[in-house]
Amino acid sequence: MRAGDVVLDLGAGSGTDALISARLVGPRGHVYALDMTASMREKLRAAADAAGASNVESIEGDAEAIPLPDGSVDLVTTNGVLNLVPDKARAIGEIFRVLRPGGRLQIADIALARPVSERFRQDPQMWAECVVGAVEEERYLAMLRAAGFQGVESLAHFDYFGLSSSDKTREVAGLFNAHAVTLRATKPNERASVPAPSERRAAFDLLREFAGVGAAMVAWFVCAGVPALLAAFGAVGAAALTGHAIMFPAFAGLLGVSVWLLWRSNWLRGDLRPFWLALASASFAIATTWLSLVEIFPFMGWWPYIGAAGLVAASLWSFYLSRQPGNCLEQMVREAQWRDRFGSPARRIATGVFATALTAATLYGLSASVQAFAPG
Repeated sequence: MRAGDVVLDLGAGSGTDALISARLVGPRGHVYALDMTASMREKLRAAADAAGASNVESIEGDAEAIPLPDGSVDLVTTNGVLNLVPDKARAIGEIFRVLRPGGRLQIADIALARPVSERFRQDPQMWAECVVGAVEEERYLAMLRAAGFQGVESLAHFDYFGLSSSDKTREVAGLFNAHAVTLRATKPNERASVPAPSERRAAFDLLREFAGVGAAMVAWFVCAGVPALLAAFGAVGAAALTGHAIMFPAFAGLLGVSVWLLWRSNWLRGDLRPFWLALASASFAIATTWLSLVEIFPFMGWWPYIGAAGLVAASLWSFYLSRQPGNCLEQMVREAQWRDRFGSPARRIATGVFATALTAATLYGLSASVQAFAPG
């Protein structure tokens, strides 16, 4: 900061950084202290009055819509705020807008080395922990460059979470390598030097947004009970399968996919009870269908419905548990452990090949066994 600068402290809170800024810019300078919380702004004004900092002006607003005109400040500083902003690209664009040509930006914030799953970003507790709102450091740098900033660089890193009183917070921070980072950037002197987005880029961004919406819909359907839906399909087709043995592997495959989905989701939650119910139900449905097909116990033709009903019940149970408040930190730890175990491309390919071969062999064996043991 330089004497006479006009400074914007973004997310000023109770005003510690704003008061330091006021001393550095001196009486010829001015400090806008922006915060969205009324209680913080009141505390800031009281602190500024007590310090005699007449060049500090408290303003209401948030980082995604800064209530200042274009090119009105020389320097923007923000400390531990961007990680709490949902639309970081928009906030950085707003910072770029209010800076004068040649204006400077300095950020102290939380960065990650690996991304956090989107579903954890819906948990208010995790936002308060300042973990899930953060993004990877390279994404911060990329967003600054995309907004038009030049001279983008990282200045320092340090372990912010190492002294946390929460063991779980320290564990999560370690798994995602959450750390504090200081960044700086400069707005170009000439507005014309900012590259305008091309039509091709705009079309790509639009397609990406549509893809994001589509992925969100698929994810919602998965979370809302695909296992139950597959199990229901299996139940509807159970009677037909008793007369068409060649479709028996398809029936077993649908139930197997349901069980696998339930194992995956409940493993992350640390509660495998719905999975065990699903596994027992699916095994019962497959076994009774096989016994009926080979006519060892032909009267079992309706028994697979019991197993399919159990699988539907397990899916609904799992869905109910997913809607209950849980330990989000614990789930983040388990997901990070899952990624460490299966995250490498080679490991995923090897697992996929093995699972595909095992599934094909199992389904073939089911079909062959029916043909071998079924009468004439």
